[in-house]
Amino acid sequence: MPVRIYANHFSAASQVYRVDQNGLTPALRGLAQSVARIAASAVPALVDNSGGASADGTVDAIAAFTPAVVGTNDAVQKAALEAGFATAVDALKEIVAQCNQLHARVPALSGVLVDSLSGTAADGTIGAVTASYSGVGASMASAAGANAVLANIRNRIAQLGYSVDMLCVACGVPPLVDNSGGLESSSLVIADVAISTGTAASGADLSASNAIVRAANATAVMGSVAAAIKELATKLNACRSATGGTALVVAA
Repeated sequence: MPVRIYANHFSAASQVYRVDQNGLTPALRGLAQSVARIAASAVPALVDNSGGASADGTVDAIAAFTPAVVGTNDAVQKAALEAGFATAVDALKEIVAQCNQLHARVPALSGVLVDSLSGTAADGTIGAVTASYSGVGASMASAAGANAVLANIRNRIAQLGYSVDMLCVACGVPPLVDNSGGLESSSLVIADVAISTGTAASGADLSASNAIVRAANATAVMGSVAAAIKELATKLNACRSATGGTALVVAA
């Protein structure tokens, strides 16, 4: 139900300092959020083909890859996992671009995000994040190298989550709950993520130089990355959804 503001609505101090929606601060904040959503609705929706699980407002924990000894063709291939990392980086570039488009309409950020990520230029569509891997017994990805790449991807997700949340607050959308495990940062510079996992591992033992990642584990972890990206995209689209034209504060 919208707040109705009358000509003498704030004539008494008790009204000015009310903490419910009829108080001066909540009313003005609601008005600002209504205006923000109307402005944001001019931004085209981000097409999300990431393939992540249905969004529920929470970025779940992105667990590290589990170092393993190779069995019978059960390891993830180095080239395949690196290609999967590349799809995640491309998706993050789309999130950066959408944040900047919304910021141009609703200047909630401290400035424009600087996209230093490599990959394909943003075009308004998040491509599928590769999250299904077959097992191999040669040319296997190093667990240590894979986790180094994953840590950077996780940190970029948390960093972009900060910007997404600022836009959410400005547009009256509930912010994300971020359990990704990444390091939150307010920096405007989105640093690149090098996707190389280094030298292929032998899988002979669990030492840092030899341990591999099993294909099933890679599938699970990259599925959580895809889900996190879907959460970011869903919140950005909620900021500019068609329902954003509803006024929270109405003159009476």
